[in-house]
Amino acid sequence: MSLSIVQPAVDTADVSMPSPWRDIAVALTETSGDAVALELAGSLAHQYGAQLNVLQLVVMPTPLIDAWALIPDPGFAQVYTDLRQAARVRAEQLRHQLLTMQVAGEVRTLEALFVDPSQLAAEAARCTDLIVLARPCDSTVDIAMVHSYFAALLQASGRPVLVVPSFERPLFPARHAMVAWADTPESTRALHDALPLLEQCESVDVVLVDPIASVLEAVHERGESVAHHLREHGVRAQVVTVKSRGMSVGNTLLEHARQSNAQLIVSGGYGHSKVREWVIGGTTRDLFQGAQVPVLFSH
Repeated sequence: MSLSIVQPAVDTADVSMPSPWRDIAVALTETSGDAVALELAGSLAHQYGAQLNVLQLVVMPTPLIDAWALIPDPGFAQVYTDLRQAARVRAEQLRHQLLTMQVAGEVRTLEALFVDPSQLAAEAARCTDLIVLARPCDSTVDIAMVHSYFAALLQASGRPVLVVPSFERPLFPARHAMVAWADTPESTRALHDALPLLEQCESVDVVLVDPIASVLEAVHERGESVAHHLREHGVRAQVVTVKSRGMSVGNTLLEHARQSNAQLIVSGGYGHSKVREWVIGGTTRDLFQGAQVPVLFSH
């Protein structure tokens, strides 16, 4: 693993109070969305006066064993040399891009040999405040691969993950946001992790799908406590209840986001097992695959 630190010659922040985010990580997956993810992460780092940690993942192939000699194929040494050289060139390009964006940061080249690259990325991102990851939109194979990174980052890093669709640069800061609210620990974490973004919105919908009464709140009161909590933080929040009418919860949320012109969705992630949600469906999968705007997930 190599580490390169970039310090721009100019001041990168103009903030009057301590920033809630001091370290932002962007995980590059060698897919079409990397450019959008890096641009957005750099913009957030500049806005919040944060350092940007660029995680460049290099998947090192497992050496083949010769059937007769029972030793690794010597040709793999050259494969590794070529991959490392390409990574050095790419790291230099990334350092130059950080300087162009006037963002302080570091480029970390992570070699995944005999280890799952997604788990390696999650371990490297634990000492950050926010992770940015782009979801490619032009390949089902790439989407499935990036989902493996997303699931590991969300469940193994302990940090919120901002998933960005890669077809265009999203609008940030968002003017209108939607909080997909359920009375769960995951939703609560997502709500608080997203506060730096929600506080900049002109309006925020706290959306409940098919709400039912709880021990603490009647049906007509559901969501009012969390909306009041947001207002105490200066967030212009209102409660919106919607009926699924036969649709999945995830698709119901996506439809409300579309109709309300939300530029950001906030949601808990993987309240159930990630395998169950990915195979038979779930809100996290629906939002990951179908959102046309950034989604901040927490687990």
